[in-house]
Amino acid sequence: MKLLWTAALCTGLALATAGPLFALERTLSGLEIKADLSAYSKNNVLKYWPTLEADIATAIASKLTVDDAADAPRITVEINKVAIDGDTYLPDSGEFNQLEGTVTTHEGNNNVDAVSKGQSQDALIGSYALRMSAVSGAREVPKGWVTVAPSQKDFYKALIDAYATAVVERIEE
Repeated sequence: MKLLWTAALCTGLALATAGPLFALERTLSGLEIKADLSAYSKNNVLKYWPTLEADIATAIASKLTVDDAADAPRITVEINKVAIDGDTYLPDSGEFNQLEGTVTTHEGNNNVDAVSKGQSQDALIGSYALRMSAVSGAREVPKGWVTVAPSQKDFYKALIDAYATAVVERIEE
C-alpha cells in the first residue's frame, strides 16, 4: 500500500519539537516580516493565505526570544515568491510548495519608528536569499498501519514552520 508522505510536513513536525531549544539560545531585538509579491502580476497568494506575514512572524518568534531592549541583532524577512511548481497563481485549493524570500540582519536595536520609516541607522550584518521547496513522494506503509494524508492547513503550517526554522538557524550568534 502506498501513501503520499509530505517531506515538508515530516520536517516541520520534527523541527517544531526542537523549537523551545532555539528560544533558549537566540535573541533578537526586532523582527519584521513583509510579503511583497508585486514582482508577479499574477498572484493570488494573499487571497488564500491573508495571514502569511503573521504566521511566519509567529513561527519565527516561537523559536527564539524577541526583546526590543536586548543588545541583539534584528531581522527583516521579505517573502517575495509563493508558488506551486513555479506558478505564482495558486489553484482554487490555495496549495503551494515553494516559498522564497530574503532575510536581512542588522546590528543593534534601533528605534522602532526609524525602522518602520526606513530610516534605521543599524549597521547591516548580512543578507541572503532563502528558498524552500516542499517535495513529496510515495512510500511503502508497514502492514497494519492506518494512514492519514495531511490536510492543506497541515501542509501550510509545516512549510511555514520549516521556513522559520531555516531563518532562525542562520542567525549569527
